[in-house]
Amino acid sequence: MAGGKTTLVKRLEEHLLDVHFTYENPYPIVRKRDDLNIDIFTEEGFIANQRLFIEAEIKRYHELPDSKIIFDRGPEDIEFYTLHFPKANGFAWNIEDQLKKELQELRQYRSDMILYLDANEETLQKRMQKDLSRSRKSFHNNMKLFPFERDWYLQFNTKILDVNNRTPEEIEEWTICFLKRNNFL
Repeated sequence: MAGGKTTLVKRLEEHLLDVHFTYENPYPIVRKRDDLNIDIFTEEGFIANQRLFIEAEIKRYHELPDSKIIFDRGPEDIEFYTLHFPKANGFAWNIEDQLKKELQELRQYRSDMILYLDANEETLQKRMQKDLSRSRKSFHNNMKLFPFERDWYLQFNTKILDVNNRTPEEIEEWTICFLKRNNFL
């Protein structure tokens, strides 16, 4: 959160007209969770919440066209949160077994390539405070996940890009070159 993913994807969308772009939209699920009075800090509530998110992610994938696609956040993000939120919050829940079927299905839709925008906590805090366009209510709670995230993504076909001292223009330029070098464009 606040690493620059959505900013980068929106910038790329302006120039890459033959690529389909898709954005994670957690707000309908969060509203549904609130309507159902689900408490994600209980094991039962967390399981119910993650089923909603995994189901929505699989549905999003099935609605994609057969073309080149760039996600602001892909299915790996949902899987990461599902497996690491309990650990980061001190819970010893066996999520892998309880959501075995759902996680197996979600894993079928992993990304071919991931660009991980790597920023330190100070950079993320500054960006979060400057961005008044979106609600960042869960930012501080999600920072508990920060120590686990980078290593999680390294198990995939991931390129790490340090964005701490780069402008959105520099990140966009670097990304376009990266995509060309990797025959995506």
